[in-house]
Amino acid sequence: MIPWLRAQVRAHNIHALVLGILSLVAAVLAWNLAYFFFVLILLGLVTSARGEPFVEMPHWIPLTALGLALVLLTWGTVDHFRKRFAGASDRPIIGWHLFGEFLLLPVRLTFAIWGNLAAIRRLDDAQLARMAELLETIHRSGKARLSALTLVEPDAAQLHRLLETLQFTGLIDLHRGEDDWFYTVRSTRETEVRRRLAENTHSS
Repeated sequence: MIPWLRAQVRAHNIHALVLGILSLVAAVLAWNLAYFFFVLILLGLVTSARGEPFVEMPHWIPLTALGLALVLLTWGTVDHFRKRFAGASDRPIIGWHLFGEFLLLPVRLTFAIWGNLAAIRRLDDAQLARMAELLETIHRSGKARLSALTLVEPDAAQLHRLLETLQFTGLIDLHRGEDDWFYTVRSTRETEVRRRLAENTHSS
């Protein structure tokens, strides 16, 4: 069971690392494109107002672009933490709110770099063994409440880390009940998990 879980975690880590690199490339491109279009529009407006083109770019234009980038970064940071734990929005797919989302795209891609890299997990054999116990408990109970899983791992921080890793690897799902949260084995992985647990029982 542990080698299989280790392979699942390794595959997830590779996926998270690739997404982190892609987010970095996309963020660099987005910031450069934002700068290019801002400078282009500003030069066009000022040139139109003056009636003649600039021989060289005024020094205040890059400074203005930097100021706008700081405004966007501040706005995006506040928006990120304000909506960090917000549920799905019921706003229409098409609307003026998309304009703000478009402006914040470079900031969101910047946050995505850290978000993807922070999802990488490094677990030792003891942690993988405890994770296997949690997975078996969830599979056996069908719907495992968080309070019941503390019997397997009483350390709240460690329990959260292991359950989060199981979610990252796509083995379990978190659901909200009427008065509590509970975990289930993901339906698309249930057959595979059952087979691995059976093999682990026979080998032990």
